[in-house]
Amino acid sequence: MFSKAEIRLQELDDAQAEVTRSKAETKIKETHADFDELRESDKFHDWADEQPKWVRDALYENSDDPASVVRVIDLYKIDNGLTSNDKKTKRKAAASTVTKRSKTEVDVEDANNVITETQVAKMSAKEFEERSDEINTAIRSGKFVYDMSGNAR
Repeated sequence: MFSKAEIRLQELDDAQAEVTRSKAETKIKETHADFDELRESDKFHDWADEQPKWVRDALYENSDDPASVVRVIDLYKIDNGLTSNDKKTKRKAAASTVTKRSKTEVDVEDANNVITETQVAKMSAKEFEERSDEINTAIRSGKFVYDMSGNAR
């Protein structure tokens, strides 16, 4: 009877440990939603192996203290520039490389060679025939504006 009772107590202890671990994981995920990704990350575990013993103990030996794990993950993110402040700083640095004011130069000569579909529609047959080479050149060079059909719809 004692052996059956011991087996049953061991099962209850295992179930209690699983509940405790589950609660701890939930608390960790409240602070670090990416906990599952970090747990699977080789980079995170390599970093942890290089840390002092107390860091490794907080991660691998201490299943009932989620606050310690949260602090270790905070430390990992700070060491690797993954905090929200670091991300904001990187975005600001990237944004600072963009100039605010730039002037677009328009080549007046090129603008004069643009032919529109409306202009062609207004041409007489004789005028169209005289300017057909110019119209074809504008179409091939991208200086023909389709303002009645195509993109104008």
